[in-house]
Amino acid sequence: MKKKQFITIIISCLLILAVGIVGIKQSGFFGGKDTYVGSYISVIWISGTIGETSYDIFGNETSLSTFSICDYLDQIAADRHNKGLFIEIDSPGGAVYDSDKIYQALMEYKELTGRPIVASCLSMMCSGAYYIASAADEIYAERTADVGSIGVYMEMMDVSELAGKLGVKVDYIRSSDNKAMGNMYNAMTEEQRAIFQSQIDEHYERFLDIVQKSRGYDRETLRKIADGRSYTATQALQNGLIDGIKEYD
Repeated sequence: MKKKQFITIIISCLLILAVGIVGIKQSGFFGGKDTYVGSYISVIWISGTIGETSYDIFGNETSLSTFSICDYLDQIAADRHNKGLFIEIDSPGGAVYDSDKIYQALMEYKELTGRPIVASCLSMMCSGAYYIASAADEIYAERTADVGSIGVYMEMMDVSELAGKLGVKVDYIRSSDNKAMGNMYNAMTEEQRAIFQSQIDEHYERFLDIVQKSRGYDRETLRKIADGRSYTATQALQNGLIDGIKEYD
């Protein structure tokens, strides 16, 4: 065999190996089997704070971004080999925007395909994580899990008094009194508090709509349950937030 032919074969083998490694790595993110093998159930892991994406030193995602999840759902929705979806969740919640985008993508997947979705909680499925799980046909949790925390909050810091004591003054040149509202150097006015509260209330009512549709509550019963607290798995089952308690290896 000539030297050039030998080198070509080696390069081809390395390329094939590299493609195989990429395929395994990509599959490992989501837990789905190769779509060319046959029918399969996809698995998506949602962990950590929703809306935050971490990367390794090579720039690869070590936690899934919202858009990675949405793109993957589009892919499997178009794949006839896919027969359903399993979501494994271990998250305290996160951003309203990201939670809602993932929820909408899951509902679109379900409406387009008619395939089932099952969600499972490991140690925590709270706030935005439960928002996402509400897209599932069935929800399960491990027995030591925290579930629920249905609600929305906004966190702001006010250091205006401390800044005054230190002789620090921060001023804003603004087009109106409510521009730059919520900054830490100016105390919030009652009008501004009411504006922020109206935004929180809107997001909260949408959250209630989603859970009510998913779990079949009447509104008043749901409001009593959805007061921001989290529940143990046993309490969540008693209150109808989950369908069962299961242990997963």
